[in-house]
Amino acid sequence: MWFTGYSGIYGRADPATGKVEVRKAPKGAGPYGMTGTPGGDVWYASLAGDHIARIDTASGEATVVDPPRKGVGPRRIWSDSKGVLWVSFWNAGAIGRYDPATKAWATYPLPQSKSGAYSIYVDDRDRVWATDWAANAVQRFDPKTETYTTFPSDKKNANVRQMLGRPGEAWGGESGTDRLVVIRD
Repeated sequence: MWFTGYSGIYGRADPATGKVEVRKAPKGAGPYGMTGTPGGDVWYASLAGDHIARIDTASGEATVVDPPRKGVGPRRIWSDSKGVLWVSFWNAGAIGRYDPATKAWATYPLPQSKSGAYSIYVDDRDRVWATDWAANAVQRFDPKTETYTTFPSDKKNANVRQMLGRPGEAWGGESGTDRLVVIRD
């Protein structure tokens, strides 16, 4: 099991032995969200460090990948079914797409906000869900059409920090309203 610590660490814990290995992050403070890919790679996003990183699961070493421009603040990261990475850019109000095979980035600005892309989740149909704090909404991005669909909260200051889902449903925890929200489609 892999983990991050915002103070500038990442590591792994072996549930079978109880052994915990902790490493210092290459750029200090900021490791935040994590994802595993279908191919078994492990990645994390670093908000304060302004990068994403691939962890070599054998050696434990992290290799930094800089975002498409400085200062975007990668907050969360999620893999799609092909191992392409989707990243929420907190400071830029956008989501980023990083393809490890081609080492290429693409950026998709949120339709309503210049900052505040907090959480990200990729569903079973490879659609990308991102929380948009400034718009008080969840945005669904369709990579095939490169379009967004907006799902505004019916409560003020929803502040969805994390998303997850299952087929036909996207779930978010609204920390500002102390409730769970589900979007069915």
